This record gives sequence, structure tokens and C-alpha cells, in this order.
Amino acid sequence: MIVAPVSEFFSRKVVDLNMLCGIIPELKEKNKTIGLCHGGFDLLHPGHIKHFESAHQFCDVLVVSVTSDKFVAGRKGDGRPVFSEQLRAYSIAALSSVDYVVITDFARAVDVIELLKPSFYIKGPDFMGKSTPGITLEREAISRVGGEMKYTTDVKLSTSEIISYIKNELDRKEVLVVLDRDGTLIEHSCDFFGKQENWREELQLIMPVVSAVTYLQTKYNATVIVASNQAGVARGLYDCSRVEEIHQYLDGLLKKQGVTIQSWKYSPDVDTRYAEEMRGKIDFIPAFVKDETSRKPGVGMVLDALQELGRRREEFSSVVVFGDQSEDEGLAVNLHALFIDVKGKTFEEMKKELA
Repeated sequence: MIVAPVSEFFSRKVVDLNMLCGIIPELKEKNKTIGLCHGGFDLLHPGHIKHFESAHQFCDVLVVSVTSDKFVAGRKGDGRPVFSEQLRAYSIAALSSVDYVVITDFARAVDVIELLKPSFYIKGPDFMGKSTPGITLEREAISRVGGEMKYTTDVKLSTSEIISYIKNELDRKEVLVVLDRDGTLIEHSCDFFGKQENWREELQLIMPVVSAVTYLQTKYNATVIVASNQAGVARGLYDCSRVEEIHQYLDGLLKKQGVTIQSWKYSPDVDTRYAEEMRGKIDFIPAFVKDETSRKPGVGMVLDALQELGRRREEFSSVVVFGDQSEDEGLAVNLHALFIDVKGKTFEEMKKELA
């Protein structure tokens, strides 16, 4: 619960119950009608404001009784009220439609009605025709003191529903998105994209994947990493500067589509064992033949990217890997992630898998 020093949130409209019990008879002697609204009024919102404006139309003086913290907590559960009774009372007192505010330490409004004896007890339209024990006792109480029940006709807004919306819709999850490049982000125009000099003309985005990533970045706090095996470097088909040039160009294209990539990672290496198997068939550049590499399905590229970003795998509530090869699926397994095989899929099909 949010609390604050009482002295910092003072309003002359907020009075104690004993004082109000003396004020109301004096107002009635002046032929003023007194209206009473009662409730927790946690997280003051437009529905409350409209209710008080409409309630004031029934009377000359409007009193709002604010339920104390312990009774709001007992009725609404853990975490409620959001604001302390003093802050709730202060907020309501700031409204021009409200003349007095009182904090009351009763489970029901019955005691408040019997003490203040208002001309009208005013509730929202959702209480009209209700026969729950609480509202029934309140109707009986206002009748006993010679007052009348009134109902406003405004559209109801619920504090609980607003809190639920904030928790479920605005409490955005941290999601890690790992993207393959060739065949996932861009079309396979050749076996090793980048070896051709006219690669810019050949480059085509795979738009369903771009749309899926945009969707994730809109719905969640998504950190997006591209992790690509680039054995073409080890084969001598192109060098690292070509890979990085492609990534820089591709990054610009994706930004125009609303996609932000936080890290571009690639592995130019091949495994020693694979190089031995290919001896006589493929001449690899020795500097890129290594006993241990960061190639997929290993998680090395992803972990390196996270380290550079100052993040940890454990910070993300979920991880999604987009790819088109078995090595991408293997990466998903190693990351304990959801794998989206993008081959031939529409955005809507991928969206269903992401749900």
C-alpha cells in the first residue's frame, strides 16, 4: 500500500466523524439537503469522478465516506487498497463536486448512515434492484433515519478491472528472441549469401518473420539477437567484413520495418572434426578451423550477445528461436526455448504458435 505523511496531504474538506456529526444538523437547519456516498474509492478514476458529479445533483451538500484501510483490505484482498485511507480521502476532497470527506472505520455503511442521518444515500446504477445483505441493510438504514435511496445512472468503471488491466496488459514480459539469418530473416538466394558482389540486389526480407518479430516487440519487452553460422568465411567465399557489411545494411532495412536488433552475432568458424571429414573436398582457411566454436546448435553466440548487453538468460520469462534448419531447432532445445520453424509459414500461423 502506498502511504505518505498526513501533513503533506491536508485538506480542510477532510473532517473526522464527530465533527461531521455536528456540521450536518446545522446544514439541515438551513434547509440544505445532504447526500452521502460510501466506498473504498481506491485509485480514483473517471468513474468515481462522474459518480460524485451525478450524486451532487441530488443534494445541496455531498459527503463522501471513505472506508478505512483495514476494511478495504479485508474485502478486496492482498495488495489492496493501493492508496492509504488518507491519500484516498485527500484525492476525493480535491474534487469540486465533493463538500466533505470522512474516513470511517466500519465494515458497512449502515453505521455511517445512522450517525450522519443524510437526506439521501447515493449508490451507482449497479446497485439498483440488488438484494444482497449489504445493500438491503443500507436501504433499511436510510429509511430508518428518514432519508431516501438514490441511484446515479452513469457507466460503471471498476477499480479492480483497472488494476487487472494494468497487471495483465501493461506488466510486459521480458522475452528473448533469437533469429537465424539466411532462410529466416532473408531469402536463400544462394547457398552462401554474400559471396556474390550484387548481394544488395539479391537480398529479400522474409516478411512473415519480420511481422512476427514486430508483433513480439510490440507486445513484450523483447530483446532480439541474430545468431548466424557463416562457414562461408572459413571456406574463403567472403570475409568477415562482408558479413558485417551485410548485417549493417540489413539492420537499416529492419529498422524501417519497425524491428530493432540489439545484437548481431555470427560464427565464421568450422569444427576441426568437420574440417578433417571434408579434407580434399573443401579447403578451409586454417585460422577458422577450431576445436571449439560458437556455432549453432551451441549457445555460444547467444551467451556472448547477452554478456555484451549486460543481460542473463534467467532474466527472460520466455525465449523464442526462429529458424529454418535443424541447427536452429537444436539451439532452441539447448536454450529451453520455443522453436518456430519458419519454412512456408504465414505471420498468422507463427502468431498462433507464439500465443
